[in-house]
Amino acid sequence: MDKDFVFNIDDNIINIFSNSIDDIKKKYKITDYYELTQIHSTNTIIVDNNYINKTVGDALITNKINTPLVIKIADCIPILLYDNKNKVIAVIHSGWKGTLNNIVINTLNIMISKYNSKTENISAYLYPSIRKCHFEVEEDVYKLFKNKVNNINKYTTKKTNKYYIDLQQIVIDNLKENNITNIHDSGICTYCHNDIYYSYRYNHTDKRNYLLVMLK
Repeated sequence: MDKDFVFNIDDNIINIFSNSIDDIKKKYKITDYYELTQIHSTNTIIVDNNYINKTVGDALITNKINTPLVIKIADCIPILLYDNKNKVIAVIHSGWKGTLNNIVINTLNIMISKYNSKTENISAYLYPSIRKCHFEVEEDVYKLFKNKVNNINKYTTKKTNKYYIDLQQIVIDNLKENNITNIHDSGICTYCHNDIYYSYRYNHTDKRNYLLVMLK
């Protein structure tokens, strides 16, 4: 498996998921990019002429061309929302807290309200992240999901006293409930492929993978 994961989207957009930001910058001749101070929130930030780099939040939106947006992950779900008609992109860092608190739908709603995006024109892409096979939580976290996610047992497997939750399917179903039907999932687990991607759950690494997306 190549360490650089790319969805085949269209000619108006660059997207790449990699364990090296330096390789990404070199490959696409990028000197700078826009990123966040990520805190596992639901804060979605618009990148325009007033944006201050490393603002606190966990999702970025822009309609500006040649404006690379970057999020960092080491197991959480990196997500791209792309409006191919109005040419708007959003990149989202959705860990279990972001997934629980619907950061994806919060971001989607901002795309709709600010950029007049229509759900029929929006596609969603889920990049490599930890999967149900290794996303293990204690009962306290399971109860948080049980209180907020309908039919949580659909997404959960219990083994002894541990719970394994399918975060990706929760995100996908939330998107479908909000009329997003064009959804693509890499199917790649960062824990299973820790030889290619950094996985915090695997070895508590302080290194990160990067998702970069840019309109051309």
